[in-house]
Amino acid sequence: MKRLRKFGVKSWICSDYFLPFIIALTYIFIVSGLAMMSHYSFFTNAWDLGIYAQALYSTLNYWKPLYYTVEAIGNPSRSLFGIHFSPFLLLLVPVYAIYQSPITLLVLRPIAISLGLIPLCQILRENGIAGRGFLIFFTIIYLIYPPMLVPISNFDLLAFLPALFLFALHYLRRGNYMRSYVFILLALMINEFVSLIVVMAAIYVLLIGWREILKDLKLKKINGKMLFSIALLFTGFSWFFLASAVITYFNPLALRTKWEWGELGSGPWEIAFTVLTNPIKVLNALFNDGQKKFLYIVALLGPLAFVPLLEPSALMMAIPWLAASLLSINPLYYSIETQYPAFVSPFIFLSAIDGIKRLMNFNADITKRVFTMMIITLFLSTLLIPSGIHLKFSESNDAVWLALSEIPPDASVSIMPDIYPHVCNRLEVYPYFVEGVEYVLVNIYSWWYDVTLPRPAHVATRWCDAQISGNYGMVLNMRGIVLYKRAYNGPVKYFSGVNFNYGVYDIIDSSGEIISTDILVHKAGNPSPLFFRTPTRYLPPGDYNVTARFKASSFILGRAVRFEVRTKPGEIKIFAAEFTGANLLAGEWRNLSFSFSIKKPMPIEIAIYVSNSTDIYFQNLNVLQISGA
Repeated sequence: MKRLRKFGVKSWICSDYFLPFIIALTYIFIVSGLAMMSHYSFFTNAWDLGIYAQALYSTLNYWKPLYYTVEAIGNPSRSLFGIHFSPFLLLLVPVYAIYQSPITLLVLRPIAISLGLIPLCQILRENGIAGRGFLIFFTIIYLIYPPMLVPISNFDLLAFLPALFLFALHYLRRGNYMRSYVFILLALMINEFVSLIVVMAAIYVLLIGWREILKDLKLKKINGKMLFSIALLFTGFSWFFLASAVITYFNPLALRTKWEWGELGSGPWEIAFTVLTNPIKVLNALFNDGQKKFLYIVALLGPLAFVPLLEPSALMMAIPWLAASLLSINPLYYSIETQYPAFVSPFIFLSAIDGIKRLMNFNADITKRVFTMMIITLFLSTLLIPSGIHLKFSESNDAVWLALSEIPPDASVSIMPDIYPHVCNRLEVYPYFVEGVEYVLVNIYSWWYDVTLPRPAHVATRWCDAQISGNYGMVLNMRGIVLYKRAYNGPVKYFSGVNFNYGVYDIIDSSGEIISTDILVHKAGNPSPLFFRTPTRYLPPGDYNVTARFKASSFILGRAVRFEVRTKPGEIKIFAAEFTGANLLAGEWRNLSFSFSIKKPMPIEIAIYVSNSTDIYFQNLNVLQISGA
């Protein structure tokens, strides 16, 4: 006990900071645990967890600084500097060396966010918002602030921005400009866009100290605030030009941003010129998808009951990103489910603290009501805003793990983006198909299968359109998971077929009438020969049996039922099967069955045409994969 007292442990436990520290540790444990569970459920992906993990791995093991292949098709240099000027990532190399896995980054993210509590608590103290209750309240509200909490299943360097800016602003307010400048430099090392925020921070420094600066100017003196503001202004512009030059050197096409800002321009200078000279285009961009952009602002300020608006001076440092995101046509930029709110969240919290201080000076009773309102709005926002946490364990996951066990550690791979982080510790791995790699792993039921990949990999062929040549043989075909190996000529080693059932409520374009919970009838005399279609669904390669249950009211002369198996709905017929009245006995349920094969994953629908000479009843249809060859 004497030793505890000697080292100040007892006083630390009794201090106001102990409970916030315990809350932060609990937050790190829970959030990192949920992130890991999400990762092992294949809900992390190449953007951005896989990018950073591979960049760190290649730096550590192959002496290729920040080398990555996720966007190789749109960034031929394969250097992260060809997309973002983020030298801060090099500072994480020693941390990643401890345990070289994406898990390290998933754990590091909540730690990075929690570090912001250190300057936040100091700013609260300096603003006179003291007391253990206030510290605990702000600790909780900061950690569960939805725009920072929601992207749990990802990692991005922007997670460090809130802490770095809060440290910088804390030292700025204390007049320790050297320390503040150090944290500003660290923030600049994270992302090139931060340079524009630093320029605005220079203006902020001038505004908060304008009386003092004006007084000294009259005395022909230059004080510390003015010098610091000039230093920030010079640093911000210099860093912007440096970052632009570095990015352009590694990837000359990187700064062509027409996709993100539409008609405003295809590069930063063109966009800036349009904003200054064409207000009509600016208004059109601002109101494009206006409802979601309005909800974005509500999601940023609502959890703090809009208190930041009471003292909005610090919010001016959020203007660069708010302008960029609200003028963008890319919905990811104005969504709290991404990493981008980190550009503005530190300034929102600083303004909230300043707003509360103003309320406390005005009326203590109002302050208590505002705190109550903040608790209510924060609670409601955490319920209403979509969560970024995904936990889903399924048989398909087991198939993916089995497929991954077949891929050697150093083999080159083309793989789905949601599986990418699990194989990113190698030099040649791509989230799109590249002819010549040793292994190709496809999940035709992945969300990524039929979407265009993010820029600059958007020029890659979509997975559903990839033409996997005959040079590849199938090693595994299980429930939509297909593993190909180059130059493999053996049999499919692992097979488990898909099995889909369609009842009367699972079909589309029906011309029949539902007469009970499980029976659909096509009436005699119905002019439409199409009875119904199954929804289009991707099927893996293999042989299939189709079995459908029908009944006819009376004997049918000639064709009774015709099945058409089609891909690209209504365009290409790959198989047809017909059944005559002899296959259906009047008043008796019969199973009609046929088989078909496909050699590659395809979107498949089955259309059923029937005779209208009598009532024909349908009960269910089953599609069963019987072979994966």
